[in-house]
Amino acid sequence: MGVPFLPVRGILGSAYLAVNPRFRVLADPFSGEELVAVQALTPDVTLVHAARGDSRGNILIPRVSDWRLAIEAARQVIATVEERVEGVLQDGPEWRLIPAIWLSALVHCPGGAAPTGYPGYYPQDEAHIALYLQSSRSAAAFARYLEDQVLAGEA
Repeated sequence: MGVPFLPVRGILGSAYLAVNPRFRVLADPFSGEELVAVQALTPDVTLVHAARGDSRGNILIPRVSDWRLAIEAARQVIATVEERVEGVLQDGPEWRLIPAIWLSALVHCPGGAAPTGYPGYYPQDEAHIALYLQSSRSAAAFARYLEDQVLAGEA
């Protein structure tokens, strides 16, 4: 949106105010109501996993997501997709079209959201997520997780 912050209501009274310096309480200049100013983010790169990508580089993401905001905020966007399709994708009731102009790269990567699920493709892998969470409790366990689950098979 090109603005330095956006005012929000939902963060007031939460622990976020104590732990995130990007959040500040301010008064609405019109009503005096207390709001939280959330500083804008401009990531260098946003990675997004989408349902489908077409030959022109357009993608479809779930309509009920905030991914469009992350895409539009980033300097570069790399999209991975479950499916590459011929023709040109269109908006639909459940899917939002992100035009190719917002993307820097498009990669066909079936299963790219795993171990989390992807709507309409596969559910999340609860056992793998539990393993990940358990492994993340110590540096040594996480190093073993990376070796076994991420780096295994790379040569």
